[in-house]
Amino acid sequence: MQLVAPARFLDGVVFAVFLLFVSGAGLFIFGEFHKMIVITQAKKMGVFATAMDAIFPFSNKQYAFNLTHILLFAILVSLLSMTHHPAQDMLQAEAKAAKKAQKGEKADAEKDKEKAAKGE
Repeated sequence: MQLVAPARFLDGVVFAVFLLFVSGAGLFIFGEFHKMIVITQAKKMGVFATAMDAIFPFSNKQYAFNLTHILLFAILVSLLSMTHHPAQDMLQAEAKAAKKAQKGEKADAEKDKEKAAKGE
Protein backbone atom coordinates (compact mmCIF):
# COMPACT_ATOMS: atom_id res chain seq x y z
CA MET A 1 0.00 0.00 0.00
CA GLN A 2 1.34 3.38 -1.02
CA LEU A 3 0.99 6.14 1.57
CA VAL A 4 2.14 8.99 -0.65
CA ALA A 5 1.09 9.55 -4.25
CA PRO A 6 3.91 11.48 -5.98
CA ALA A 7 1.60 12.23 -8.89
CA ARG A 8 -0.56 14.35 -6.54
CA PHE A 9 2.30 16.61 -5.35
CA LEU A 10 1.64 19.19 -8.07
CA ASP A 11 -2.06 19.25 -7.12
CA GLY A 12 -1.11 19.94 -3.51
CA VAL A 13 1.27 22.73 -4.45
CA VAL A 14 -1.31 24.39 -6.72
CA PHE A 15 -3.97 24.11 -4.00
CA ALA A 16 -1.62 25.53 -1.36
CA VAL A 17 -0.63 28.52 -3.51
CA PHE A 18 -4.27 29.20 -4.41
CA LEU A 19 -5.24 28.94 -0.75
CA LEU A 20 -2.52 31.39 0.27
CA PHE A 21 -3.74 33.90 -2.32
CA VAL A 22 -7.35 33.50 -1.16
CA SER A 23 -6.30 33.85 2.46
CA GLY A 24 -4.20 36.95 1.82
CA ALA A 25 -6.95 38.52 -0.29
CA GLY A 26 -9.52 37.80 2.42
CA LEU A 27 -7.39 39.42 5.10
CA PHE A 28 -6.67 42.39 2.83
CA ILE A 29 -10.38 42.90 2.08
CA PHE A 30 -11.20 42.67 5.78
CA GLY A 31 -8.48 45.27 6.44
CA GLU A 32 -10.02 47.63 3.91
CA PHE A 33 -13.44 47.06 5.48
CA HIS A 34 -11.99 47.79 8.92
CA LYS A 35 -10.33 50.98 7.65
CA MET A 36 -13.57 52.12 6.01
CA ILE A 37 -15.67 51.54 9.13
CA VAL A 38 -13.28 52.66 11.86
CA ILE A 39 -11.38 55.49 10.13
CA THR A 40 -13.00 56.76 6.93
CA GLN A 41 -16.72 56.45 7.74
CA ALA A 42 -16.48 56.51 11.54
CA LYS A 43 -18.72 59.54 12.00
CA LYS A 44 -21.43 58.11 9.73
CA MET A 45 -21.33 54.66 11.32
CA GLY A 46 -21.55 55.91 14.90
CA VAL A 47 -22.06 53.03 17.36
CA PHE A 48 -21.10 50.39 14.79
CA ALA A 49 -17.66 52.01 14.32
CA THR A 50 -17.13 52.10 18.08
CA ALA A 51 -18.22 48.46 18.42
CA MET A 52 -15.93 47.32 15.61
CA ASP A 53 -13.02 49.22 17.14
CA ALA A 54 -13.74 47.52 20.48
CA ILE A 55 -14.05 44.05 18.92
CA PHE A 56 -10.87 44.42 16.85
CA PRO A 57 -8.54 46.66 18.92
CA PHE A 58 -5.51 47.45 16.75
CA SER A 59 -2.83 49.91 17.80
CA ASN A 60 -3.55 53.40 16.44
CA LYS A 61 -6.61 51.92 14.68
CA GLN A 62 -4.30 50.55 11.97
CA TYR A 63 -5.15 47.05 10.75
CA ALA A 64 -1.99 45.01 10.15
CA PHE A 65 -1.33 41.41 9.15
CA ASN A 66 1.73 39.44 8.15
CA LEU A 67 2.65 36.06 6.65
CA THR A 68 1.93 34.26 9.92
CA HIS A 69 -1.64 35.55 9.88
CA ILE A 70 -2.04 34.51 6.24
CA LEU A 71 -0.77 30.99 6.97
CA LEU A 72 -3.00 30.58 10.03
CA PHE A 73 -6.04 31.85 8.14
CA ALA A 74 -5.24 29.49 5.25
CA ILE A 75 -5.08 26.55 7.68
CA LEU A 76 -8.42 27.60 9.16
CA VAL A 77 -10.03 27.85 5.71
CA SER A 78 -8.70 24.44 4.66
CA LEU A 79 -9.93 22.80 7.88
CA LEU A 80 -13.35 24.34 7.53
CA SER A 81 -13.47 23.24 3.89
CA MET A 82 -12.90 19.62 4.91
CA THR A 83 -15.78 19.39 7.37
CA HIS A 84 -18.83 17.32 6.52
CA HIS A 85 -22.05 19.28 6.29
CA PRO A 86 -25.32 17.61 7.44
CA ALA A 87 -27.09 18.90 4.34
CA GLN A 88 -25.06 16.42 2.30
CA ASP A 89 -26.54 13.54 4.28
CA MET A 90 -30.04 14.95 3.85
CA LEU A 91 -29.63 15.25 0.08
CA GLN A 92 -28.28 11.71 -0.12
CA ALA A 93 -31.21 10.36 1.91
CA GLU A 94 -33.71 12.20 -0.29
CA ALA A 95 -32.09 10.82 -3.45
CA LYS A 96 -32.14 7.31 -2.01
CA ALA A 97 -35.83 7.66 -1.05
CA ALA A 98 -36.69 8.96 -4.53
CA LYS A 99 -34.86 6.04 -6.11
CA LYS A 100 -36.76 3.56 -3.92
CA ALA A 101 -40.06 5.22 -4.78
CA GLN A 102 -39.22 5.07 -8.47
CA LYS A 103 -38.36 1.35 -8.19
CA GLY A 104 -41.65 0.75 -6.34
CA GLU A 105 -43.61 2.50 -9.11
CA LYS A 106 -41.86 0.39 -11.75
CA ALA A 107 -42.64 -2.80 -9.84
CA ASP A 108 -46.31 -1.79 -9.54
CA ALA A 109 -46.47 -1.01 -13.25
CA GLU A 110 -44.98 -4.43 -14.08
CA LYS A 111 -47.54 -6.17 -11.84
CA ASP A 112 -50.34 -4.28 -13.57
CA LYS A 113 -49.00 -5.36 -16.98
CA GLU A 114 -48.84 -8.99 -15.83
CA LYS A 115 -52.46 -8.84 -14.57
CA ALA A 116 -53.59 -7.30 -17.85
CA ALA A 117 -51.76 -10.01 -19.81
CA LYS A 118 -53.45 -12.76 -17.76
CA GLY A 119 -56.81 -11.09 -18.31
CA GLU A 120 -57.60 -10.27 -14.70
